[in-house]
Amino acid sequence: MTFAPPPGSTAELHNRLQTEQHWGYTIYRTTFSAQADAACPTILRYLDACIKKSLFSECASYSQDSPGVDPAIYEGIWTRYQSTVIEDAARFTRASIESVRDHFEAFVEGQDRRHLFNSDRMCIVIDEESLLTLLDASVEGLEAEGPTHVHETTRFLKVLEAWLTVDEYDSFPGWMKCSPRALGSVEDDGQWRGDEEFVGGYG
Repeated sequence: MTFAPPPGSTAELHNRLQTEQHWGYTIYRTTFSAQADAACPTILRYLDACIKKSLFSECASYSQDSPGVDPAIYEGIWTRYQSTVIEDAARFTRASIESVRDHFEAFVEGQDRRHLFNSDRMCIVIDEESLLTLLDASVEGLEAEGPTHVHETTRFLKVLEAWLTVDEYDSFPGWMKCSPRALGSVEDDGQWRGDEEFVGGYG
């Protein structure tokens, strides 16, 4: 059976995974209350489910017209997804964005992954502010919405850019509030400044 090629960013991710074992986000917790400890396992499963749904929603969208894209490519990409969760309360409780960025840059450089994937050039932060928006999130609720991607602006995380380059006219502080539903598009193209699904601005 003949398939159409996937979008360029997905094709690039697929090609890189021919030589790399995995791809995925690095997620930092900076809140360690009893409430956070209880909620975070569910939140992390929810984030994985959001990324998976975004990936397969793209597959479904590009398969509406003949010949469609090869679903095996998307299955292969997803099976290689692996997030890294950093939960060091002694080091990161109420840590600043700048200290998280410094650690993340050193972490990625230490693995020689700086130029591999978009998800190695930005990381996710779950702080107290974002945690409170995610307390009611669940995989079951996400699945109940059906197969399509749904835009929502209630829940957010903080996504920060590493190796930040700004000029004197750039007001971008190097991080934004991001809808969990938009995480798939971060890996797709890395172009997230000003994206309507990166909600709530900078603060």
